[in-house]
Amino acid sequence: MKRVLDNVSVVVNKTLLATLLVASPVLVSFTANTINPEQSVFTAGLAQAQVKAKNKQFEKRTPPTVGESVGKKLQQAYDFLQPPADGDKPPPKPQPQKVIEILTSIPTDKLNATEKAKIYQISAYAYAQQEKYSKAIEQFNKLMALSPNIAVSDEQQTLLILSQLYGAENNPKKALDSMLKWTDYVSEIKPEQYNTFAALYYQLDDKKNALLNINEAVKLQEAAGKVPSESWYNMQRGLLLDKEDYKGALVVVDKLITNYSKASYWKTLSQLYGILEKPKERLAALEACYLMDGLTGERDLTTLAALFWEAEAPYKAAKVMQKGIYTDKLIEPTAKNLKFLADVLRAAREDKKSLVEYEKAAQKSTDGDLIQGLAEMYMLNDRFSEASKWAKEALAKNVKRADRANMTVGQAEYELKHFDTAISYFAKAAKDDRSKKYANQWIAAAEREKKKAALAEAVKK
Repeated sequence: MKRVLDNVSVVVNKTLLATLLVASPVLVSFTANTINPEQSVFTAGLAQAQVKAKNKQFEKRTPPTVGESVGKKLQQAYDFLQPPADGDKPPPKPQPQKVIEILTSIPTDKLNATEKAKIYQISAYAYAQQEKYSKAIEQFNKLMALSPNIAVSDEQQTLLILSQLYGAENNPKKALDSMLKWTDYVSEIKPEQYNTFAALYYQLDDKKNALLNINEAVKLQEAAGKVPSESWYNMQRGLLLDKEDYKGALVVVDKLITNYSKASYWKTLSQLYGILEKPKERLAALEACYLMDGLTGERDLTTLAALFWEAEAPYKAAKVMQKGIYTDKLIEPTAKNLKFLADVLRAAREDKKSLVEYEKAAQKSTDGDLIQGLAEMYMLNDRFSEASKWAKEALAKNVKRADRANMTVGQAEYELKHFDTAISYFAKAAKDDRSKKYANQWIAAAEREKKKAALAEAVKK
């Protein structure tokens, strides 16, 4: 009979608990590793956080023992719940319904508290294996109602499991209440359990306590020389961002990159550096994301190109735009995007390539400034007739810098030796103080060249 009573007394053990969780994946998804059957009920030390282990002292208890006849029934039920192995053969599958049938056949009117507790306990596990969580909760609550006539360790474990079951039933308030009651029984809270508290507070929209508890989970895990779960860091990051603690979030994202390197974390790091007004770091982080193929949206790619442009790296900006438009086809070849590509190619001294992009952009737009850019590129490529033509077109489209367009026409006509036309456009440009000095210089040069041309013509005659 000793084997029967021993098995019944340790029904909440690692093997049975693992069986329950395998059969009930919802419990696992609620929060992994929260239940630790080996956790000491009374140990030295006290973890400090918003939730605290209270190390409450309970009265000494001497629960009644399980009688032999009831013990046999319990053992029979237990064997259906966790079937023993038969030699080298794998153990049979659990039969939770059979467990319930056996336990409900036991008359309860003359049972003592320990016997009732074991019936409720095993029944609860059987219901949980069937994913009948409300029934399991009902049985565990019946067990708790027997206090103080049951072992303290049974109360401790039951509260922790109840929290899991309430979580599976999507009842975070009762799950949290059970977990808080559980803290009466322990003198330490493990990092995994602080994470559970954080998750429950978060579900209840108590972000302050959620952050305090996830901070504690991370701190204790790191102090033990272990790397916290990626999900822990992500919860911590989200809560810090929610309270606009960007410097704190930056520290967490650095840890995510170190331990769980992903392109998305580099992107987040770049965004944080942007908020903190650190442009060099912002660009470096976003480039790292790009090199990991983490930028797949037009906005992200054009942002990276713009940052390269601002950092005076037009060649890199052009490479991003060219790849995005023509190779990966992630950037729409709109007039705006093509003009930007043309601008950065021009800054990178790729004049011929720039001209091609300006021509494509001009075909898609009637914007005066874009057309003026095309005219200037024709000038740089010594195509003076086209430069004059498109600069005049820009003037007709109300270009913002009419003085620049007039200068372009003037310079193009000057090169074509149409000095009178050139002088007239330089004169228009000189009306704007921004171009007055240079326009007058060009007027003087054009007048000199005009006289030279007239003298040469006279000599011929």
